[in-house]
Amino acid sequence: MLTTRESVSPPALALFCALAWAAPGIAQPYTLTDLGTLSGNSVSKASALNNAGEVAGVSETPTAAIATMFSGGKATNISAPGSSVSLANAINRSGEIAGWMNGSAVNFDPQAFLYSNGSVKNINSPSLFPAGTEAYGINSSGEVVGTGYLSPSNFHAFLYTGGKMTDIGPPGSLQASADAINNSGQIVGSYYLTAGGGGAFLYSSGKITTLPVPADSTGVSALAINDNGEIAGALYPISGGAAHAARYANGVWTDLGTIAGAASNVGMGINLSGRVVGTAIFPQTQYHPPKPGKHVPFISTTDGLINLNTLIPAGTGFTLTDAVAINDSGQILCDATNSNGNEHAVLLRPK
Repeated sequence: MLTTRESVSPPALALFCALAWAAPGIAQPYTLTDLGTLSGNSVSKASALNNAGEVAGVSETPTAAIATMFSGGKATNISAPGSSVSLANAINRSGEIAGWMNGSAVNFDPQAFLYSNGSVKNINSPSLFPAGTEAYGINSSGEVVGTGYLSPSNFHAFLYTGGKMTDIGPPGSLQASADAINNSGQIVGSYYLTAGGGGAFLYSSGKITTLPVPADSTGVSALAINDNGEIAGALYPISGGAAHAARYANGVWTDLGTIAGAASNVGMGINLSGRVVGTAIFPQTQYHPPKPGKHVPFISTTDGLINLNTLIPAGTGFTLTDAVAINDSGQILCDATNSNGNEHAVLLRPK
């Protein structure tokens, strides 16, 4: 999927991408652009990317996150007036953005929103989900998916289309969330049943299917989907150990491997040519006080997962930590830490 949330690709662009990635085993070098922050902020974080190189994410104050659009070298505040916290989680080819905001300064009160043509629309449906909603994906038709709360501990996946929000379950689920939607209306997410058990799901043509789990795995995750219906996520081996980044296509999971030493490797984004990007997380190194393990962003190749830090020029002043999306031109959206120790969203462009 071109973002972690939404995918768009005309046939001509698809052909270009197929040619551009004809030798996927060859490591591609990248330039790096700092996407910056809102004025007065020192931190920004990336969420989603479209084919125009426009980005959805957040810029942060010491006390709150602010939904932000990064486009044309400029960071724009897109949060609704009065929201205490807001997150921009997905962006489509028209620059429409889906996310959620908290309407209360003291209580958890998520309200899904759609940003379009310079204005923010609250698409929350309190009659359907009285405890609130969070939007995580959007496609080129403006269809939005996410999580709807029946109560703080009981939530379902939702689809917002034609101005109406629908509970898509899955049936019998205690907890479920829709993470991404493609331009055919296919949705991926995860669920946990009231009776126990669960897994990753694909919603297509009004029907929910549980994604298969390979014989050598205990479970799978599905976090992104492209317009070919290919899915990025992870496999969890029966033998234990690190989760492996994975791609699902034509009913079959492909193990994309690991970054050596990582405790978890998860695919977060996939483009039309099937390139997967994601993050490898290393074991916690200290417990008193806690010190989390490092994060390493990767891209999939026929030679395995490649650390994206090895593909950017020396001297950028940034260490890449997480890869969250890849578009059909091969641009990659990452989080990175600068020389001051602050996190910034950055965009990698193929040289």
